[in-house]
Amino acid sequence: MPVSIHDKKYMLKLLGFKVSDEELVRNIENMGPNVKRIDAKEIEVEYPANRPDLISTLGLSRAVRYYMRKSRSFAYKIKQGEALTISVGSHVAVRPYIAALVVDKMQLGEDDLLDMINFTEKLSSTYGRQRGRIALGLHDMREVKGPLLYDAFEDEEFIPLGSKSKMRYSTVMDSDKRGRKYIGLCRSGGRYVALKDQKGTMSLIPVINSERTRVSAGTKRMLVDITGTTREVIERVADLLAADFMDRGFEVSRVSIRYRESSRSLPKMETRRFSIPLKQIDDELGVTVGFNNAIVLANKMGHEAALIGKKIAVSAAPYRLDIINEQDVIEDIAVGYGYDYIQPVPVPSSAIGRVEARSEANNSAREIMIGLGFGEAMNSYLTNEETNFAKMRHARETEYIDIVNPRSGMATMLRTWILPSLLRQLGQSMHDSFPLRIFELDMVFGIRRNVPAETYHLAAVSCHSQANFNEAKASLEGLLRGIGVACKFAEGRDESMIEGRCATVESDGKIIGFLGEIHPEVLTSFGIEEPTVGFEIDLNGWIGAESADSV
Repeated sequence: MPVSIHDKKYMLKLLGFKVSDEELVRNIENMGPNVKRIDAKEIEVEYPANRPDLISTLGLSRAVRYYMRKSRSFAYKIKQGEALTISVGSHVAVRPYIAALVVDKMQLGEDDLLDMINFTEKLSSTYGRQRGRIALGLHDMREVKGPLLYDAFEDEEFIPLGSKSKMRYSTVMDSDKRGRKYIGLCRSGGRYVALKDQKGTMSLIPVINSERTRVSAGTKRMLVDITGTTREVIERVADLLAADFMDRGFEVSRVSIRYRESSRSLPKMETRRFSIPLKQIDDELGVTVGFNNAIVLANKMGHEAALIGKKIAVSAAPYRLDIINEQDVIEDIAVGYGYDYIQPVPVPSSAIGRVEARSEANNSAREIMIGLGFGEAMNSYLTNEETNFAKMRHARETEYIDIVNPRSGMATMLRTWILPSLLRQLGQSMHDSFPLRIFELDMVFGIRRNVPAETYHLAAVSCHSQANFNEAKASLEGLLRGIGVACKFAEGRDESMIEGRCATVESDGKIIGFLGEIHPEVLTSFGIEEPTVGFEIDLNGWIGAESADSV
């Protein structure tokens, strides 16, 4: 799990009350994080990956105040009107979304500034997945002249942070280690993603800001930009940041984001509301909580709660990005109650289990792939149309299972194949050593005779400078030989593969899969910088005695 190191003196100042080291550690760990070290100067805390609001010292202090019942302030008031406009151009495709907020009436101490900078850097690298999912920028507004433009531009000049002379985008990308690291996240169709005002470049995203908008302890008015690949994610992060700034006593204003097809006024400061029957809470926790206690426990976790009829009405704060549905609220109530006080109940069973034939066959295939030098990946069944179809150069299929009222733009459908998941994982691993070889054996989903259907697939990719068709063919032949399946190859075509370097795989007269060299446009869309080959095969019906064809 991610780790943050907090200045102990600064944290005690933010808490606003005296507390012993022992009591502080106990309350932090009761909330879920793990205190790895505490001494006279620092507190090192390992926090859950789904709680980015605990990264900053202010965020952790806020949670401790609620947990120790030293705070009951739940409302966040944002300034009316929009302080600035950002237009989104037509060329920015690699990270097409932006959110922003303006912070006024700032009075920064050195501790505040350091905590803010550490927070944004840690948030970008952990929750933001090394700036691939989100990236943040802080700008002093004194030298900013609106309106702003977010787009991908030709190779232009600006003065990067820490420099005294102008440099071209391309020079920064080649000379700066961060530029080389994030080059796949910055270039879009031969252009460079940047944020500009009427005076010029403010930031080469997600690499470096300009010296002109450097933030310091003297900053009184600040612009925060958040860019990324998913609109809902960056907009919820904007809510988190706005709450943090308001908790510091600053004033936050909205920014108008103008896309070609629509406009957004951000941050939204969305409060998620739930109405949960007390009986459901009691049944799921296995203890009798009681109405009053349920409200107190929800308050301890930072939620506003009230009794309405026989239900607990809970409002989750905008900074709680992990709260998606009522189950998350019930889990928080369990944390507030204390897992040590919930006694486990044994579940009696007289059934005798066995490993089904499908699992045995799948395990054999996994062992063979590992023996061929591939590491196993485990990805989510949930994906979205952009990843499953558009980035793979496939037209959107009509027969797939979509999700009604999805909570996130990252999860709008069930995947129809595995290769996009593996390529997305490769794109996030470009900082690792090559060669990169991974595989996954799991279910994909479709619709068969108007009924949802599950099918087991095995897919694999190999990424390195010498990757070619013959490598993919040899790996697939080794797998099929190991599991005793006769096959033959024929020339094939798939939009995700390079034409002429793709083949189909046939067994018993049926096409069971395909292999080939991944098309350069697909590699670019996932941020992959080296040649990559891959294959995907359907395992149902010809491996294992049992098949899971339908739900």
